[in-house]
Amino acid sequence: MTSSAMRRSAFSLPLVLTLPLCLAGCFGSDDKDTKPASACHVLDVSPLIRFDATFVNPLISATYTAPAAGRCNTLVLRLGQDTVPTRVVLASEQPNPEGGIIGSMTIEPIADLQPSGAYGVFLDDHFVTTFATGTQRRGDFIKAEDVRVDFLALPKSDRVAKDQINGLLTPYADALLKQLRIPATSEPYVRELLRHHLPTLAAPGAVHDVLVRRLVYRSNDADGYPVSLSGLLVFPVQAPGGPAVDYNGMSLVLGQRGALRQGEPAPSSGAHEMLAPALLAAGKGHIFFAPDLIGHGESAALPQAFLIAKEAAGHTVDMLTAVREYFKQQHSAQPGTALNVFGVSQGAFSAIAALPALSPTTTLHNVYGVSGPYDVRRTVDSALRAAAGEARDDYARDANLALIPGYLRLALDSLKEYQNFAYDPKTVFDDKLQVLPSFLTDYKNGKHKRLAAHLAVNSPAAGSQRLDATMARLRLYRYGADTLVASRNTDDMLAQLRAQRSGIAEATAGDCREQSAVVKEVVAQSTSPSTPHAICTPFVLNDFIGAL
Repeated sequence: MTSSAMRRSAFSLPLVLTLPLCLAGCFGSDDKDTKPASACHVLDVSPLIRFDATFVNPLISATYTAPAAGRCNTLVLRLGQDTVPTRVVLASEQPNPEGGIIGSMTIEPIADLQPSGAYGVFLDDHFVTTFATGTQRRGDFIKAEDVRVDFLALPKSDRVAKDQINGLLTPYADALLKQLRIPATSEPYVRELLRHHLPTLAAPGAVHDVLVRRLVYRSNDADGYPVSLSGLLVFPVQAPGGPAVDYNGMSLVLGQRGALRQGEPAPSSGAHEMLAPALLAAGKGHIFFAPDLIGHGESAALPQAFLIAKEAAGHTVDMLTAVREYFKQQHSAQPGTALNVFGVSQGAFSAIAALPALSPTTTLHNVYGVSGPYDVRRTVDSALRAAAGEARDDYARDANLALIPGYLRLALDSLKEYQNFAYDPKTVFDDKLQVLPSFLTDYKNGKHKRLAAHLAVNSPAAGSQRLDATMARLRLYRYGADTLVASRNTDDMLAQLRAQRSGIAEATAGDCREQSAVVKEVVAQSTSPSTPHAICTPFVLNDFIGAL
Protein backbone atom coordinates (compact mmCIF):
# COMPACT_ATOMS: atom_id res chain seq x y z
CA MET A 1 0.00 0.00 0.00
CA THR A 2 1.37 3.45 -0.91
CA SER A 3 1.92 6.07 1.72
CA SER A 4 -1.00 8.21 0.50
CA ALA A 5 -3.28 5.19 0.41
CA MET A 6 -2.32 4.39 4.00
CA ARG A 7 -3.16 7.95 4.98
CA ARG A 8 -6.63 7.72 3.37
CA SER A 9 -7.37 4.41 5.05
CA ALA A 10 -6.25 5.66 8.44
CA PHE A 11 -8.81 8.45 8.24
CA SER A 12 -11.64 6.32 6.89
CA LEU A 13 -11.51 3.09 8.89
CA PRO A 14 -13.04 2.85 12.35
CA LEU A 15 -10.48 4.09 14.87
CA VAL A 16 -10.32 0.81 16.75
CA LEU A 17 -9.17 -1.01 13.61
CA THR A 18 -6.27 1.36 12.93
CA LEU A 19 -4.60 1.57 16.33
CA PRO A 20 -1.54 -0.69 16.54
CA LEU A 21 -0.53 0.69 19.92
CA CYS A 22 -3.38 1.55 22.23
CA LEU A 23 -6.98 2.72 22.23
CA ALA A 24 -7.67 6.32 23.05
CA GLY A 25 -8.68 5.34 26.55
CA CYS A 26 -5.08 4.46 27.36
CA PHE A 27 -4.29 8.17 27.27
CA GLY A 28 -7.01 9.33 29.64
CA SER A 29 -9.71 9.94 27.03
CA ASP A 30 -12.15 7.04 27.50
CA ASP A 31 -15.15 9.26 28.19
CA LYS A 32 -16.23 9.41 24.55
CA ASP A 33 -19.86 8.73 25.47
CA THR A 34 -20.12 11.87 27.64
CA LYS A 35 -17.64 14.27 26.03
CA PRO A 36 -19.24 16.73 23.56
CA ALA A 37 -18.25 16.22 19.94
CA SER A 38 -15.30 18.34 18.89
CA ALA A 39 -15.89 21.33 16.65
CA CYS A 40 -12.51 20.60 15.07
CA HIS A 41 -12.38 18.50 11.92
CA VAL A 42 -8.95 16.96 11.35
CA LEU A 43 -7.82 16.95 7.71
CA ASP A 44 -4.39 15.48 8.35
CA VAL A 45 -2.19 14.46 11.26
CA SER A 46 1.44 13.41 11.68
CA PRO A 47 2.88 11.05 12.82
CA LEU A 48 0.28 8.89 11.17
CA ILE A 49 -0.77 5.65 12.86
CA ARG A 50 1.70 3.02 11.65
CA PHE A 51 3.24 -0.19 12.91
CA ASP A 52 6.84 1.07 12.90
CA ALA A 53 8.57 3.50 15.25
CA THR A 54 9.23 7.20 14.83
CA PHE A 55 11.75 9.58 16.41
CA VAL A 56 12.25 10.31 20.09
CA ASN A 57 12.09 14.01 19.12
CA PRO A 58 9.24 13.96 16.56
CA LEU A 59 7.43 16.86 15.02
CA ILE A 60 3.71 16.43 15.71
CA SER A 61 1.35 18.21 13.33
CA ALA A 62 -2.36 18.58 12.70
CA THR A 63 -4.23 20.37 9.93
CA TYR A 64 -7.83 21.13 10.82
CA THR A 65 -10.93 23.18 10.13
CA ALA A 66 -12.91 24.96 12.83
CA PRO A 67 -15.89 27.29 13.12
CA ALA A 68 -13.82 30.18 14.49
CA ALA A 69 -10.22 31.28 15.06
CA GLY A 70 -8.61 30.02 18.27
CA ARG A 71 -11.21 27.29 18.72
CA CYS A 72 -8.97 24.32 17.88
CA ASN A 73 -5.39 25.49 18.30
CA THR A 74 -4.61 23.23 21.27
CA LEU A 75 -2.49 20.21 20.35
CA VAL A 76 -1.47 17.99 23.28
CA LEU A 77 0.86 15.00 23.60
CA ARG A 78 0.24 12.34 26.28
CA LEU A 79 2.05 9.33 27.67
CA GLY A 80 -0.59 7.29 29.44
CA GLN A 81 -2.50 9.73 31.65
CA ASP A 82 0.35 12.28 31.71
CA THR A 83 0.66 15.33 29.49
CA VAL A 84 4.11 15.62 27.94
CA PRO A 85 5.69 19.13 27.93
CA THR A 86 5.88 20.47 24.37
CA ARG A 87 6.62 23.72 22.55
CA VAL A 88 4.79 25.19 19.56
CA VAL A 89 6.94 25.19 16.42
CA LEU A 90 4.40 26.47 13.88
CA ALA A 91 0.82 27.68 14.29
CA SER A 92 -1.25 29.50 11.71
CA GLU A 93 -4.94 30.02 11.01
CA GLN A 94 -6.79 31.85 8.27
CA PRO A 95 -10.25 32.04 6.70
CA ASN A 96 -11.43 28.80 5.12
CA PRO A 97 -13.01 29.14 1.64
CA GLU A 98 -15.54 26.55 2.82
CA GLY A 99 -16.46 28.70 5.85
CA GLY A 100 -14.95 29.13 9.29
CA ILE A 101 -11.17 28.86 9.49
CA ILE A 102 -8.50 26.39 8.46
CA GLY A 103 -5.40 25.98 10.56
CA SER A 104 -2.23 24.02 11.03
CA MET A 105 -0.20 23.48 14.19
CA THR A 106 3.13 21.73 14.77
CA ILE A 107 4.57 20.96 18.20
CA GLU A 108 7.63 19.13 19.46
CA PRO A 109 8.53 17.66 22.85
CA ILE A 110 10.78 19.85 24.97
CA ALA A 111 12.86 16.80 25.95
CA ASP A 112 13.42 13.53 24.06
CA LEU A 113 10.60 11.04 24.50
CA GLN A 114 11.09 7.62 26.06
CA PRO A 115 12.36 5.04 23.56
CA SER A 116 9.80 2.32 22.76
CA GLY A 117 7.04 4.46 24.27
CA ALA A 118 3.39 4.65 23.16
CA TYR A 119 2.09 8.22 22.87
CA GLY A 120 -1.27 9.75 22.08
CA VAL A 121 -2.01 13.07 20.38
CA PHE A 122 -5.10 15.15 21.16
CA LEU A 123 -6.60 18.17 19.41
CA ASP A 124 -9.17 20.14 21.40
CA ASP A 125 -8.96 17.36 24.01
CA HIS A 126 -10.06 14.76 21.44
CA PHE A 127 -7.85 11.86 20.40
CA VAL A 128 -6.45 12.12 16.84
CA THR A 129 -3.50 9.72 16.55
CA THR A 130 -1.03 7.50 18.36
CA PHE A 131 2.55 6.51 17.64
CA ALA A 132 5.45 4.52 19.04
CA THR A 133 8.96 5.84 19.49
CA GLY A 134 12.17 4.11 18.53
CA THR A 135 15.67 5.40 19.25
CA GLN A 136 16.43 7.64 16.24
CA ARG A 137 16.52 11.43 16.39
CA ARG A 138 15.49 14.00 13.80
CA GLY A 139 18.57 15.80 12.55
CA ASP A 140 20.95 12.88 13.10
CA PHE A 141 24.06 13.31 10.93
CA ILE A 142 24.57 10.21 8.76
CA LYS A 143 27.49 11.00 6.46
CA ALA A 144 29.25 13.67 4.40
CA GLU A 145 30.59 12.92 0.93
CA ASP A 146 32.99 14.85 -1.30
CA VAL A 147 31.24 16.49 -4.28
CA ARG A 148 33.07 17.21 -7.52
CA VAL A 149 31.76 20.54 -8.74
CA ASP A 150 30.09 20.47 -12.16
CA PHE A 151 29.06 24.10 -12.35
CA LEU A 152 29.80 26.96 -14.74
CA ALA A 153 33.42 26.75 -15.94
CA LEU A 154 34.90 25.67 -12.61
CA PRO A 155 37.35 22.76 -12.36
CA LYS A 156 35.67 19.46 -11.49
CA SER A 157 36.96 19.23 -7.94
CA ASP A 158 35.54 19.25 -4.43
CA ARG A 159 37.80 22.22 -3.63
CA VAL A 160 37.30 25.66 -5.19
CA ALA A 161 40.08 28.25 -4.88
CA LYS A 162 39.41 31.81 -3.73
CA ASP A 163 40.68 33.22 -7.02
CA GLN A 164 38.10 31.15 -8.89
CA ILE A 165 35.38 32.50 -6.58
CA ASN A 166 36.54 36.06 -7.08
CA GLY A 167 36.35 35.51 -10.84
CA LEU A 168 32.90 33.92 -10.73
CA LEU A 169 31.00 36.77 -12.39
CA THR A 170 32.27 36.02 -15.89
CA PRO A 171 31.07 32.39 -16.09
CA TYR A 172 27.97 33.32 -14.08
CA ALA A 173 27.04 36.03 -16.59
CA ASP A 174 27.70 33.65 -19.50
CA ALA A 175 25.32 31.09 -18.01
CA LEU A 176 22.72 33.76 -17.25
CA LEU A 177 22.78 35.09 -20.81
CA LYS A 178 22.31 31.55 -22.10
CA GLN A 179 19.40 30.93 -19.70
CA LEU A 180 17.72 34.18 -20.74
CA ARG A 181 18.33 33.44 -24.44
CA ILE A 182 20.00 36.73 -25.25
CA PRO A 183 20.97 37.03 -28.94
CA ALA A 184 24.71 36.75 -29.59
CA THR A 185 24.80 40.23 -31.08
CA SER A 186 23.53 41.72 -27.81
CA GLU A 187 25.65 39.65 -25.43
CA PRO A 188 28.69 41.99 -25.14
CA TYR A 189 26.50 44.97 -24.27
CA VAL A 190 24.37 43.06 -21.75
CA ARG A 191 27.48 41.49 -20.18
CA GLU A 192 29.03 44.91 -19.64
CA LEU A 193 25.80 46.24 -18.15
CA LEU A 194 25.67 43.28 -15.77
CA ARG A 195 29.20 43.92 -14.57
CA HIS A 196 28.25 47.54 -13.85
CA HIS A 197 25.05 46.63 -11.96
CA LEU A 198 26.55 43.68 -10.05
CA PRO A 199 29.56 45.26 -8.32
CA THR A 200 29.65 42.78 -5.41
CA LEU A 201 29.68 39.79 -7.74
CA ALA A 202 32.39 41.47 -9.77
CA ALA A 203 34.56 41.76 -6.63
CA PRO A 204 33.08 39.45 -3.96
CA GLY A 205 36.10 39.58 -1.67
CA ALA A 206 36.65 35.86 -1.11
CA VAL A 207 39.62 35.23 1.21
CA HIS A 208 39.25 31.45 1.64
CA ASP A 209 39.21 28.37 -0.53
CA VAL A 210 36.10 26.24 0.01
CA LEU A 211 35.17 22.56 0.21
CA VAL A 212 31.96 21.13 -1.25
CA ARG A 213 30.17 18.26 0.50
CA ARG A 214 26.94 16.31 0.25
CA LEU A 215 25.43 15.92 3.72
CA VAL A 216 22.99 13.09 4.51
CA TYR A 217 20.80 13.33 7.59
CA ARG A 218 17.62 11.95 9.17
CA SER A 219 14.28 13.68 8.89
CA ASN A 220 10.65 12.67 8.42
CA ASP A 221 8.64 11.34 5.50
CA ALA A 222 5.03 12.25 4.64
CA ASP A 223 3.72 10.18 7.56
CA GLY A 224 6.19 11.57 10.12
CA TYR A 225 8.55 8.58 10.14
CA PRO A 226 12.35 8.38 9.66
CA VAL A 227 13.85 8.86 6.22
CA SER A 228 17.26 9.98 4.98
CA LEU A 229 17.48 13.35 3.23
CA SER A 230 20.43 15.22 1.76
CA GLY A 231 21.68 18.72 1.12
CA LEU A 232 24.60 20.83 -0.01
CA LEU A 233 27.26 21.85 2.51
CA VAL A 234 29.99 24.31 1.51
CA PHE A 235 32.47 25.75 3.99
CA PRO A 236 35.77 27.68 4.00
CA VAL A 237 39.25 26.22 4.36
CA GLN A 238 42.56 28.04 4.53
CA ALA A 239 43.82 29.19 1.15
CA PRO A 240 47.56 29.02 0.47
CA GLY A 241 49.06 31.99 2.29
CA GLY A 242 45.61 33.05 3.49
CA PRO A 243 44.13 33.51 6.98
CA ALA A 244 43.42 30.52 9.18
CA VAL A 245 39.86 29.23 9.51
CA ASP A 246 38.11 28.63 12.84
CA TYR A 247 34.64 27.10 12.65
CA ASN A 248 33.88 27.89 16.28
CA GLY A 249 31.32 30.68 16.33
CA MET A 250 31.29 30.90 12.52
CA SER A 251 28.03 32.27 11.09
CA LEU A 252 25.83 30.17 8.83
CA VAL A 253 24.04 30.87 5.58
CA LEU A 254 20.95 28.94 4.49
CA GLY A 255 20.10 28.69 0.80
CA GLN A 256 16.68 27.54 -0.37
CA ARG A 257 16.37 26.28 -3.92
CA GLY A 258 13.70 26.98 -6.52
CA ALA A 259 11.33 24.37 -7.95
CA LEU A 260 12.83 21.22 -9.46
CA ARG A 261 11.33 18.65 -11.78
CA GLN A 262 11.86 15.03 -10.89
CA GLY A 263 15.37 13.97 -11.90
CA GLU A 264 16.85 17.47 -12.20
CA PRO A 265 20.11 18.07 -10.31
CA ALA A 266 19.55 18.89 -6.65
CA PRO A 267 21.75 21.35 -4.71
CA SER A 268 23.86 18.52 -3.27
CA SER A 269 24.81 17.33 -6.77
CA GLY A 270 27.33 20.15 -7.19
CA ALA A 271 25.64 20.99 -10.51
CA HIS A 272 22.85 23.23 -9.21
CA GLU A 273 22.70 27.04 -9.37
CA MET A 274 22.56 27.19 -5.55
CA LEU A 275 26.30 26.60 -5.74
CA ALA A 276 26.81 30.26 -6.74
CA PRO A 277 25.68 31.77 -3.41
CA ALA A 278 27.33 28.84 -1.63
CA LEU A 279 30.78 29.57 -3.06
CA LEU A 280 30.46 33.32 -2.59
CA ALA A 281 29.31 33.03 1.03
CA ALA A 282 31.82 30.36 2.04
CA GLY A 283 34.66 32.24 0.37
CA LYS A 284 33.87 35.16 2.69
CA GLY A 285 34.02 32.96 5.77
CA HIS A 286 30.51 31.53 6.27
CA ILE A 287 29.21 27.97 6.48
CA PHE A 288 26.61 27.51 3.71
CA PHE A 289 23.98 24.77 3.61
CA ALA A 290 21.04 24.13 1.27
CA PRO A 291 18.54 21.29 1.74
CA ASP A 292 17.65 19.25 -1.33
CA LEU A 293 14.25 18.80 0.37
CA ILE A 294 12.32 15.55 0.17
CA GLY A 295 11.87 14.08 -3.29
CA HIS A 296 15.35 14.99 -4.51
CA GLY A 297 18.92 13.90 -3.83
CA GLU A 298 19.03 11.05 -1.32
CA SER A 299 15.21 10.84 -1.26
CA ALA A 300 14.65 11.08 -5.03
CA ALA A 301 12.41 8.00 -4.97
CA LEU A 302 9.90 9.74 -2.68
CA PRO A 303 7.24 12.32 -3.64
CA GLN A 304 8.41 15.89 -3.25
CA ALA A 305 6.69 18.33 -0.88
CA PHE A 306 6.18 21.19 -3.35
CA LEU A 307 5.06 24.34 -1.47
CA ILE A 308 4.20 22.41 1.70
CA ALA A 309 5.11 24.76 4.54
CA LYS A 310 5.55 22.37 7.49
CA GLU A 311 7.79 20.02 5.50
CA ALA A 312 9.95 22.89 4.27
CA ALA A 313 10.36 24.04 7.87
CA GLY A 314 10.99 20.64 9.44
CA HIS A 315 13.44 19.38 6.83
CA THR A 316 15.41 22.65 6.97
CA VAL A 317 15.71 22.65 10.76
CA ASP A 318 16.81 19.01 10.68
CA MET A 319 19.58 19.79 8.21
CA LEU A 320 20.78 22.66 10.40
CA THR A 321 20.96 20.22 13.33
CA ALA A 322 22.96 17.78 11.21
CA VAL A 323 25.34 20.54 10.03
CA ARG A 324 26.11 21.40 13.64
CA GLU A 325 26.69 17.75 14.45
CA TYR A 326 28.98 17.36 11.44
CA PHE A 327 31.26 20.15 12.64
CA LYS A 328 31.20 18.78 16.16
CA GLN A 329 32.20 15.29 15.01
CA GLN A 330 34.56 16.12 12.14
CA HIS A 331 36.14 19.39 13.29
CA SER A 332 35.55 19.47 17.07
CA ALA A 333 33.90 22.84 16.49
CA GLN A 334 30.66 24.56 17.35
CA PRO A 335 29.40 27.02 14.71
CA GLY A 336 27.67 30.16 15.91
CA THR A 337 23.98 30.96 16.06
CA ALA A 338 24.01 33.80 13.49
CA LEU A 339 22.02 32.78 10.41
CA ASN A 340 21.49 34.56 7.09
CA VAL A 341 18.95 33.23 4.58
CA PHE A 342 18.68 33.37 0.77
CA GLY A 343 15.78 31.93 -1.25
CA VAL A 344 14.69 31.98 -4.89
CA SER A 345 11.09 31.38 -6.08
CA GLN A 346 9.93 28.22 -4.28
CA GLY A 347 13.03 28.75 -2.15
CA ALA A 348 11.77 32.17 -1.03
CA PHE A 349 8.55 30.45 0.08
CA SER A 350 10.58 27.75 1.87
CA ALA A 351 12.70 30.41 3.56
CA ILE A 352 9.68 32.27 4.95
CA ALA A 353 7.98 29.01 5.96
CA ALA A 354 11.07 27.87 7.90
CA LEU A 355 11.80 31.13 9.77
CA PRO A 356 9.48 30.50 12.77
CA ALA A 357 11.01 27.05 13.28
CA LEU A 358 14.57 28.37 12.92
CA SER A 359 14.24 31.42 15.16
CA PRO A 360 14.29 29.63 18.58
CA THR A 361 17.80 28.21 18.00
CA THR A 362 19.36 30.85 15.73
CA THR A 363 19.83 34.59 15.54
CA LEU A 364 18.33 35.56 12.21
CA HIS A 365 20.01 38.48 10.46
CA ASN A 366 19.60 39.07 6.71
CA VAL A 367 16.74 37.22 5.02
CA TYR A 368 16.55 37.82 1.26
CA GLY A 369 13.88 36.28 -0.95
CA VAL A 370 12.92 36.78 -4.57
CA SER A 371 9.73 36.00 -6.48
CA GLY A 372 8.21 33.78 -3.80
CA PRO A 373 4.65 32.38 -3.99
CA TYR A 374 3.86 33.48 -0.44
CA ASP A 375 0.09 33.22 -0.95
CA VAL A 376 -0.23 29.88 -2.69
CA ARG A 377 -4.02 29.87 -2.52
CA ARG A 378 -4.52 33.19 -4.28
CA THR A 379 -1.77 32.45 -6.80
CA VAL A 380 -3.40 29.20 -7.90
CA ASP A 381 -6.99 30.34 -7.38
CA SER A 382 -6.63 33.48 -9.49
CA ALA A 383 -4.86 31.65 -12.31
CA LEU A 384 -7.52 28.92 -12.44
CA ARG A 385 -10.33 31.46 -12.44
CA ALA A 386 -8.65 33.44 -15.23
CA ALA A 387 -8.21 30.23 -17.23
CA ALA A 388 -11.93 29.56 -16.70
CA GLY A 389 -12.80 32.92 -18.22
CA GLU A 390 -13.16 35.21 -15.20
CA ALA A 391 -11.70 38.71 -15.17
CA ARG A 392 -8.09 38.81 -14.02
CA ASP A 393 -7.32 40.21 -10.57
CA ASP A 394 -3.94 41.42 -9.26
CA TYR A 395 -2.72 37.83 -8.80
CA ALA A 396 -3.51 36.89 -12.40
CA ARG A 397 -2.85 40.23 -14.11
CA ASP A 398 0.37 39.13 -15.83
CA ALA A 399 0.00 35.35 -15.44
CA ASN A 400 1.08 33.10 -18.29
CA LEU A 401 -1.82 30.64 -18.08
CA ALA A 402 0.07 28.11 -20.19
CA LEU A 403 2.27 27.48 -17.13
CA ILE A 404 -0.65 26.28 -14.97
CA PRO A 405 -0.45 22.51 -15.74
CA GLY A 406 3.19 22.23 -14.66
CA TYR A 407 2.87 23.72 -11.19
CA LEU A 408 -0.71 22.56 -10.57
CA ARG A 409 0.22 18.89 -10.97
CA LEU A 410 3.15 19.31 -8.57
CA ALA A 411 0.94 21.12 -6.06
CA LEU A 412 -1.91 18.59 -6.19
CA ASP A 413 0.40 15.59 -5.92
CA SER A 414 2.12 17.16 -2.91
CA LEU A 415 -1.18 18.00 -1.19
CA LYS A 416 -2.33 14.41 -1.71
CA GLU A 417 0.84 13.01 -0.17
CA TYR A 418 1.52 15.50 2.61
CA GLN A 419 -1.91 16.87 3.57
CA ASN A 420 -4.23 13.92 2.90
CA PHE A 421 -5.98 15.81 0.08
CA ALA A 422 -8.12 13.41 -1.93
CA TYR A 423 -7.92 13.97 -5.66
CA ASP A 424 -7.91 11.88 -8.83
CA PRO A 425 -5.59 13.23 -11.55
CA LYS A 426 -8.03 11.96 -14.20
CA THR A 427 -10.61 14.51 -13.03
CA VAL A 428 -8.14 17.38 -13.42
CA PHE A 429 -5.80 16.56 -16.33
CA ASP A 430 -6.23 15.01 -19.77
CA ASP A 431 -3.86 12.44 -21.25
CA LYS A 432 -1.56 15.27 -22.40
CA LEU A 433 -1.43 16.65 -18.82
CA GLN A 434 -3.41 19.75 -19.76
CA VAL A 435 -6.06 21.00 -17.35
CA LEU A 436 -9.54 19.76 -18.29
CA PRO A 437 -12.07 22.47 -19.19
CA SER A 438 -14.61 20.63 -17.03
CA PHE A 439 -12.35 21.02 -14.00
CA LEU A 440 -11.91 24.74 -14.64
CA THR A 441 -15.68 25.19 -14.94
CA ASP A 442 -16.30 23.27 -11.73
CA TYR A 443 -13.61 25.26 -9.94
CA LYS A 444 -15.10 28.57 -11.06
CA ASN A 445 -18.52 27.36 -9.85
CA GLY A 446 -17.20 26.65 -6.36
CA LYS A 447 -17.05 22.86 -6.51
CA HIS A 448 -13.43 22.63 -5.37
CA LYS A 449 -13.37 24.74 -2.21
CA ARG A 450 -11.57 21.94 -0.34
CA LEU A 451 -8.62 22.38 -2.73
CA ALA A 452 -8.55 26.10 -1.99
CA ALA A 453 -8.62 25.30 1.73
CA HIS A 454 -5.61 22.98 1.48
CA LEU A 455 -3.70 25.59 -0.52
CA ALA A 456 -4.53 28.20 2.11
CA VAL A 457 -2.68 26.19 4.78
CA ASN A 458 0.54 26.87 2.84
CA SER A 459 0.04 30.62 2.37
CA PRO A 460 2.17 32.51 4.92
CA ALA A 461 1.18 35.89 3.49
CA ALA A 462 -2.41 35.27 4.61
CA GLY A 463 -1.90 33.29 7.82
CA SER A 464 -1.63 34.29 11.47
CA GLN A 465 1.86 32.85 12.06
CA ARG A 466 4.02 35.34 13.97
CA LEU A 467 7.79 35.58 13.58
CA ASP A 468 9.79 36.46 16.69
CA ALA A 469 13.24 37.40 15.44
CA THR A 470 14.04 40.90 16.61
CA MET A 471 17.32 41.18 14.67
CA ALA A 472 15.94 39.85 11.39
CA ARG A 473 16.02 42.20 8.42
CA LEU A 474 13.84 40.81 5.66
CA ARG A 475 14.21 42.11 2.13
CA LEU A 476 11.86 40.67 -0.49
CA TYR A 477 12.23 41.27 -4.24
CA ARG A 478 9.84 40.94 -7.13
CA TYR A 479 9.57 41.89 -10.78
CA GLY A 480 6.36 43.82 -11.40
CA ALA A 481 5.34 41.86 -14.52
CA ASP A 482 6.29 38.36 -13.31
CA THR A 483 4.27 35.88 -15.39
CA LEU A 484 4.70 32.87 -13.09
CA VAL A 485 4.46 34.23 -9.54
CA ALA A 486 2.48 37.46 -9.27
CA SER A 487 4.34 40.39 -7.72
CA ARG A 488 1.31 40.84 -5.44
CA ASN A 489 2.64 37.85 -3.46
CA THR A 490 5.60 39.91 -2.30
CA ASP A 491 3.51 43.00 -1.59
CA ASP A 492 1.13 41.01 0.61
CA MET A 493 3.94 39.16 2.39
CA LEU A 494 5.64 42.45 3.23
CA ALA A 495 2.36 43.88 4.51
CA GLN A 496 1.86 40.84 6.74
CA LEU A 497 5.40 41.12 8.12
CA ARG A 498 5.08 44.85 8.75
CA ALA A 499 1.84 44.28 10.63
CA GLN A 500 3.88 42.37 13.24
CA ARG A 501 6.74 44.90 13.24
CA SER A 502 7.58 44.30 16.90
CA GLY A 503 8.65 40.74 16.06
CA ILE A 504 11.33 41.66 13.48
CA ALA A 505 13.80 44.48 12.85
CA GLU A 506 12.46 45.43 9.43
CA ALA A 507 10.71 44.20 6.30
CA THR A 508 11.56 46.12 3.11
CA ALA A 509 11.11 45.76 -0.62
CA GLY A 510 14.26 44.95 -2.57
CA ASP A 511 15.27 46.67 -5.80
CA CYS A 512 15.08 44.55 -8.96
CA ARG A 513 16.51 47.46 -11.00
CA GLU A 514 13.42 47.43 -13.21
CA GLN A 515 14.22 50.90 -14.55
CA SER A 516 17.88 50.13 -15.21
CA ALA A 517 19.35 49.87 -18.69
CA VAL A 518 20.35 46.25 -18.16
CA VAL A 519 16.89 45.04 -17.18
CA LYS A 520 15.22 46.96 -20.00
CA GLU A 521 17.72 45.52 -22.46
CA VAL A 522 17.30 41.95 -21.17
CA VAL A 523 13.50 42.15 -21.28
CA ALA A 524 13.64 43.57 -24.80
CA GLN A 525 16.14 41.01 -26.15
CA SER A 526 15.29 37.82 -24.23
CA THR A 527 13.30 35.06 -25.91
CA SER A 528 12.94 32.92 -22.76
CA PRO A 529 9.47 32.67 -21.19
CA SER A 530 11.12 32.43 -17.76
CA THR A 531 12.76 35.86 -17.97
CA PRO A 532 10.04 37.82 -16.09
CA HIS A 533 10.37 35.36 -13.22
CA ALA A 534 14.17 35.05 -13.26
CA ILE A 535 15.30 38.59 -14.03
CA CYS A 536 15.61 39.67 -10.37
CA THR A 537 17.82 36.81 -9.21
CA PRO A 538 21.30 38.21 -10.05
CA PHE A 539 20.50 41.49 -8.28
CA VAL A 540 19.24 39.73 -5.16
CA LEU A 541 22.36 37.58 -5.10
CA ASN A 542 24.57 40.66 -5.50
CA ASP A 543 22.83 42.48 -2.65
CA PHE A 544 22.73 39.46 -0.35
CA ILE A 545 26.44 38.69 -0.68
CA GLY A 546 27.15 42.37 -0.12
CA ALA A 547 25.17 42.26 3.15
CA LEU A 548 27.16 39.31 4.58
